[in-house]
Amino acid sequence: MINLLSNPKKMPCYGFNIPAFKYCPAAQLLAKIKSKAKKFICDSCYACKGFYTFSNVKASLQAKADLITKSLHQDNGQTFVDAMCDQIRAKYFDKHGNKKKLKTKNTDLFRVHDSGDLFSPKYISAWIRICEQFPTIRFWFPTREWKRDSQLPHLQKLASLKNVCLKPSAIYVDEPAPQVDGLDAGTSVYTSQAQAEQDGHYVCPATIEGNEPTCQANNCNLCFIKGCKKGIAYLAH
Repeated sequence: MINLLSNPKKMPCYGFNIPAFKYCPAAQLLAKIKSKAKKFICDSCYACKGFYTFSNVKASLQAKADLITKSLHQDNGQTFVDAMCDQIRAKYFDKHGNKKKLKTKNTDLFRVHDSGDLFSPKYISAWIRICEQFPTIRFWFPTREWKRDSQLPHLQKLASLKNVCLKPSAIYVDEPAPQVDGLDAGTSVYTSQAQAEQDGHYVCPATIEGNEPTCQANNCNLCFIKGCKKGIAYLAH
């Protein structure tokens, strides 16, 4: 079985990823109708450049996506669910079922999709089953799939889990974070800290110039906190 877990360097925890844009249906649709007067956030997606473009990384991301799509077709995603649960359990728990305490990773948190998105109802259903297996882990999902009306009921079902923080992502730079019924307060990207704060956002400290660019260094896990009513702004660089 391939390694399914990712290790995002700026995150306080392990995560999971698949190829960006190719598995971001809402982003694909929005790219076709984007406003020329505004800056489309996905045009500057970090997961479409840098480390993510290395051939070995691209192959790893695609292998995960292939496993998912094959499983969704053959057994409604159960092979993927079982594999993810096995690998999370191995990383986060000891052989007695007790939560591990790791030096550099917070085993109370899990980041889903530092690359990619919740591309289909069946895929969302698979994540519901995974999250239900780990009530002591807080899962954070950012998503632009809220822009597709057919996806929203499925996203709301995932977001209803007590250990899931599902945040709708903004579409354009300097646009207020979305507020969507049934989901947590959203996230956005701003070019100005002053404007982001004026618009009522909490500004991610890891994106403020002069600060260390990690969650741990800034003692911040706000993206993982369910029920947050205030949008979060990341500053563009």
